[in-house]
Amino acid sequence: RAALGRCYDCRRGYWMYQQGMETELECGDIVLFWRIQQMLRVTANALRQQVMNREARRLEKEIKEVLEEMSSDQEAKSRLLTGRRVQLAEELKRVRQIQEKLEEFIKALNTGGHE
Repeated sequence: RAALGRCYDCRRGYWMYQQGMETELECGDIVLFWRIQQMLRVTANALRQQVMNREARRLEKEIKEVLEEMSSDQEAKSRLLTGRRVQLAEELKRVRQIQEKLEEFIKALNTGGHE
């Protein structure tokens, strides 16, 4: 309770300091706790960054392992390269090419008819 009262006194003392008034308060413990809080914040950020970097390296290693396994499996590669989605994508590409040709043809017909 006494420490809380000193905190309030230091708070008022800081306000007085900002206003240009002199105070005789000793608020070293508040400065100490503020510094400790700053140190904890910096430490937490450093630890968070280390965890993120470690996790990123772990995921990168795991992805490399999976890709290496897949590179040696010829059946899986052919399945991935010739699956239903790949066939649909190729058909869609052909449909788009035909549509572009039709649009060019229609455009040529329209411009040729006006001459």
